[in-house]
Amino acid sequence: MPTFVGAYSWTEVPATGITVIEAGAVTGTFTDIVNPFHLALSPSGRTLYAASNAPEGRVFALTVGDDGSLTPLNDQSAEGAGTIHLLVHAGHVYATNHDSGEVVVFPVNDDESLGPVRQSVKHLGSGPNELSQLGPHPHVTVPDPTGTRVLVPDKGNDQLYVYRLEEGLLVPHSQVHLGAGNGPRHLVFHPDGTHLYVVNELVSTVTVCGYDPSTGALWTVGSAPTLPEGEDGWNAPSAIVLSADARFLYVANRGHESLTVLRVDKDGEHLEPVQNLRFSEEAFSTMPWDLVLDPSGTVLHLANQAAGAVIALTVDPGTGLLSAEGAPTVEVPGAACLLPL
Repeated sequence: MPTFVGAYSWTEVPATGITVIEAGAVTGTFTDIVNPFHLALSPSGRTLYAASNAPEGRVFALTVGDDGSLTPLNDQSAEGAGTIHLLVHAGHVYATNHDSGEVVVFPVNDDESLGPVRQSVKHLGSGPNELSQLGPHPHVTVPDPTGTRVLVPDKGNDQLYVYRLEEGLLVPHSQVHLGAGNGPRHLVFHPDGTHLYVVNELVSTVTVCGYDPSTGALWTVGSAPTLPEGEDGWNAPSAIVLSADARFLYVANRGHESLTVLRVDKDGEHLEPVQNLRFSEEAFSTMPWDLVLDPSGTVLHLANQAAGAVIALTVDPGTGLLSAEGAPTVEVPGAACLLPL
């Protein structure tokens, strides 16, 4: 299965490559985009969109060749700073500008190129964390099960927003405050459509929310830790994914340098930690940034940004437990995003 890998570096020398890997080897690179932090594919599979996490954020459209090669199609300003996530949905591309605090909407043209920004929605507010919450930091845009709304967690003001879509544009619908200083980052829906799980970057927890898909109402139900009891060093959870059978959640911990497995009860409301697999006791040594479960449910692909590697971990589908023994590794400098084709 070919996989596109986006890259990121917070040093003075940014990452500049999208890498293609397949069967445990690098098969291609495209090096013309600064910090291609997040990648998304058009429904046709013919176009790859890349977010440039830079002081002047941009979104690039690239034509995907039959051999996985990439050819520039066009690019547009994201009208903000630190563009870190893309959603292709309803004939538009939705981008989040983490550093400047906007969600922006690009129309997609007939040839799958991008039009200029059609709408920019500025978030407001802050949180108590003086390092990470001086202003709003929207992180991802996720469609709800009906496809008529999108949800946006904001790490900077601790809000989870629900926007209604009207002709592709964002209309504020509802929101819920997830707790002062939590820093909500990413989320994933349960297949029942009435529960979702939000990983909180600043407090190392997962918040369980209830959701009414008929009305867009949202509320909190409970939470679970992403670290073992007693661990109190710096940690910033990043990615969260749910197994296809909705029995296990997987969370990446940057700082603690580990992955946590949480068992999901049948009601979808209760989480129980069952494993913490640690890669290193030295913070910033691996920085697990993104996770993708193989369709078979037996392999979890992990992008370790600081280690510059993509690792394929074994998953026991019965217990949900992970194993790194003999895990195939592909060197990809700054690996921060995984997009299987």
